[in-house]
Amino acid sequence: MEDHPVHRKAITFSLAAAGFRVAAAAEAAKALVLAKHEHFDMVIADYYLPDYPGTDFVRLLRAMDRYENVPVILLTGRANELDRRRLEDDLSILLVSKPCSMARLAEMARKCIAMSRAHDRAGIAPSHS
Repeated sequence: MEDHPVHRKAITFSLAAAGFRVAAAAEAAKALVLAKHEHFDMVIADYYLPDYPGTDFVRLLRAMDRYENVPVILLTGRANELDRRRLEDDLSILLVSKPCSMARLAEMARKCIAMSRAHDRAGIAPSHS
C-alpha cells in the first residue's frame, strides 16, 4: 500500500515482474477491505498514509486473525526519525528505509514469506526481529 501513485505503480509493477501476485491500495481503509476479502502472504505499506498512520494500519490488520502472523514491511523515508527497534518489536514488522531498490524489496519479500511459511510448517509463531 502506497499513497503516491507513481511509487505505487513502480512497486506493483516490480513485484509483479518478480513473480508476486499483487493487489494495491492508496489508503489504509481500502487495504483493510481487501485484506478482509482476500488472504495475502505479505503486506507492504508506506509508514505515512493519508488516512491512518502505518502503525495504526498494522494494528488494525493484526486484529484480523488471518493476519496475526503475516509478514509486514513498512516503508518510510524518515527511518532516522523513528525508534526502529521498538516499532519492529511492538508491531512485528520490518521497517525499511526509502529509497529502496525494487530488487531489494522483492528479495526481502521473498525472504519474509519463506521464513513465515517455514515457521507455519513448524508450528512456530514468526519472530520479526
